[in-house]
Amino acid sequence: MLRATNTEIQLNRIAHNIAEIKTRLRPETKYLAVVKANAYGHGIEEVARFVQRNGADYLGVAIAEEGARLRMAGITIPILILGASMDTHLECIVENDLIPTVFSSHTLLQLQSAAARLGRLCRFHFKIDTGMNRIGFTHTEDFREALSLLQDCPNLRLDGMFTHFAVSELPDHSFTLQQGARFREYVALAHAAGYHPLLHAANSGAALGIPELQFDMVRGGIAMYGYHPSGYPVDGVDLLPALSWKTNIVNIKTIRPGESVSYGRRFIAEKETRVATLPVGYGDGYKRSMSGRAEVLIHGRRAPLVGTVCMDQVMCDVTGIPDAAIGDEVVLLGSQGAETISADEIAGWADTISYEILLSISDRVPRIYLR
Repeated sequence: MLRATNTEIQLNRIAHNIAEIKTRLRPETKYLAVVKANAYGHGIEEVARFVQRNGADYLGVAIAEEGARLRMAGITIPILILGASMDTHLECIVENDLIPTVFSSHTLLQLQSAAARLGRLCRFHFKIDTGMNRIGFTHTEDFREALSLLQDCPNLRLDGMFTHFAVSELPDHSFTLQQGARFREYVALAHAAGYHPLLHAANSGAALGIPELQFDMVRGGIAMYGYHPSGYPVDGVDLLPALSWKTNIVNIKTIRPGESVSYGRRFIAEKETRVATLPVGYGDGYKRSMSGRAEVLIHGRRAPLVGTVCMDQVMCDVTGIPDAAIGDEVVLLGSQGAETISADEIAGWADTISYEILLSISDRVPRIYLR
């Protein structure tokens, strides 16, 4: 039996968002669906299976374990590990036909050794750091050395090269265009060495707003799940949030003036107040920092949270919704009637971004998939 608190993921909306991104691309441009971090909280296996059939040429994960999990789930399309891989992960990567990211000569040689031991060919992508200053080749001389060493790595195949943009979602594209120009310098070095790998740089912001930087493939992350990385809707971009989060009222009581609600007595009633209890809390990913700030939807109307968010329960004021009753549906994230609460709005209450809100929904919250 499902909990009263659950999420619904409309997979057809993910397909819609992929199609919306592709309207801004050349027909031949490939699409990498980013499914790292449990598909941004949407469920990695289900989303990967769906996008494999609905518009994805590659999948993107952060770590080898995510890629191996997808192979065990029957995923067959190329899977790129976007993050760094330790030497101890390399045999697992080769065994599961994953594509690691390489940004040092050391990793290149260790990967060759692992692939040779297993008697396998391993595809990989070079990562170029053009301004994020996380991982990637930063100096052209180091990249030249890796290209030279690659000639003596018979078990490796350079499948791709990529970089990552820091501020592509902002209206000012100057820094992103500088990053693109820097990336092209490294691409020219690869071409001069006789390599012509798949090139990709555009994340959600660049895929939607800077078409000249699409190269051979784009990587759709937050946009695929229905949100713009800028944190607000953008004219002409029709993205549909795929996930909604719901619960039900489990108790209603009326408290008198002067009575308090929840830990710390952070809410004290100034008048007779009708308080509904909901079976959701920070143990489910509903952040404690939203205490006294968030709202929920009941009967298509907004009800403010009162008191401190508990681990498993939260309370809201339904004085203005006199027909609210035990068992009624409550929308935490999503639409009800004419009202909508988005992950961006929740992020504002929690002083964070939509990404973290979606990722924070814990595993104990059931995911229901709708097609």
